[in-house]
Amino acid sequence: MLLCRQSPCAKKTLGVFLVLLGVFAATQGIQARTQLTLMEERDAAAVLCDGRVLFRIRYRGPFASCEERARVILKRLQEVFSSAWKSPPTFYLVREKGGALSAFCGGKRLFSIFREDASLNASNPLDLAVVWLNNVQLAFYGVSERTCGVTKEFDGLASFCHPKFDGRKTASGEVYSSYAFTAAHRTLPIGSVLLVTNPENKRQVVVKVNDRGPWKRNRAIDLSLVAAKVLGIEEEGVSKVRVEVIAWQKR
Repeated sequence: MLLCRQSPCAKKTLGVFLVLLGVFAATQGIQARTQLTLMEERDAAAVLCDGRVLFRIRYRGPFASCEERARVILKRLQEVFSSAWKSPPTFYLVREKGGALSAFCGGKRLFSIFREDASLNASNPLDLAVVWLNNVQLAFYGVSERTCGVTKEFDGLASFCHPKFDGRKTASGEVYSSYAFTAAHRTLPIGSVLLVTNPENKRQVVVKVNDRGPWKRNRAIDLSLVAAKVLGIEEEGVSKVRVEVIAWQKR
């Protein structure tokens, strides 16, 4: 068998090529993960991530058209997705004067939900805002595109924290809010990002660990109210879930 020997120069060139190829592949992966686009529809405008619809704007609100409103939201999402987050941001809702609900990510405003939005989507403002914001989270962490890494997984019972605890300081130093996508766990590091799945209806929600608990030993995790609403367990109060710890990569 003949062996072809490469010169040191050729080896160096090949090495540089492979490094560049790896950087290109990684960059392409990041771009694909954060490919946010807009699609015009009849009497609506859809915001998509990697071809998947995150939500549809059917009410123009204070803007000239649904498309204009969608473009403003799209720009805000692009800024959030491209920001250099050193730690996982918290996604949360705030109830505004007049009844509107506004969605935020780490202090950055994303969108607002009006009563007209809910009516046109056959929903109510809170339920619609919860679904839209969770869809954004799933795309942000790469769950929708199945690009997120999982470092640990387990099954257990989930409950949710009562709104009466709103305003209390959590173990992370954050103030608890029923409208924030957060969770309490006894041992996982504060700041851990979790993908929680309801095996009965296959619904999924992303939460960030910001507190310790639950204190009932037979329960594995305590969710916020909005997280429980996504999973459809706010009526039962307790339900079996599948929990996956998502590997966080600094942006």
